[in-house]
Amino acid sequence: MDGRFTQNLNTSLTEKICPHSIRSGHSGNNTPEGGSIYSVQSNSRSSHDSSTQPTSSQQMERHHCPVIFTQEVDPQLIKTSLDDRIAYLTDFLNFTSHDSDTIRKVAPLVNDIIPGLVDDLYAKLFEFDITKKVFMTRNQGFDGPLPSKLEDLTLDSAQITFRKVFMKSWARRVLTSDYSNGKTWAYMDKVGIMHTGHSPFKHQKTMGIKPLNVPYRDCALTLGWVQTILNTAILQLPDNVASLTLKTDAVTAVNKVIWIQNDLFSRHYIDE
Repeated sequence: MDGRFTQNLNTSLTEKICPHSIRSGHSGNNTPEGGSIYSVQSNSRSSHDSSTQPTSSQQMERHHCPVIFTQEVDPQLIKTSLDDRIAYLTDFLNFTSHDSDTIRKVAPLVNDIIPGLVDDLYAKLFEFDITKKVFMTRNQGFDGPLPSKLEDLTLDSAQITFRKVFMKSWARRVLTSDYSNGKTWAYMDKVGIMHTGHSPFKHQKTMGIKPLNVPYRDCALTLGWVQTILNTAILQLPDNVASLTLKTDAVTAVNKVIWIQNDLFSRHYIDE
């Protein structure tokens, strides 16, 4: 070993440690359990004490720290600009073209579960009066009959059948959309708006059609339920149909999309 390098190891100094590096068992007694970014090496130890003396590779590892570039995000701009908000969301979640391609690959393999997923979703919403009551109000685009009493509203009622069509369309778009196209995100943003009691569609305002008015709490719970069902369907695909890598990547990608859709709900409920 180079004598000068050995001497440097034994010199009393304060050395910056990368907080992201894996800590060695030889980090010394001066590094607190919580993980200080500094480590002080004492020259009181013998250079021949191999149990405490860092090796050259360990010493070099401490100087290896990833460079983190901090992006500037305008909080007001991501409130008002959908493009800027999507850029922030996709960057933060690292949603890439690989995620989009993976979703499209797995889509044909799970497409057949969508009708059952939607039927089960509405059965879930009917388990609680607060989520069932939403459908006692005339929804966007529906001009059919409505029951006068909650107990008369069934899973076969005309408005529920109408809503299922929309829900199936949304689920298929999650699996087949071009996520490089801003129109995809604009659609998902309108899905969020239309649940707040405000219609994003001009023709519906002109026709006097009332939009949905659903608490954000229940929108978020519904997305969580859908996410679970989609993930389960993907993970249960036979290995000869989808590799473990494809299934893992698909679950990861779907999770990102659901969380982005969740934000495109919450932004219209919460002033953030």
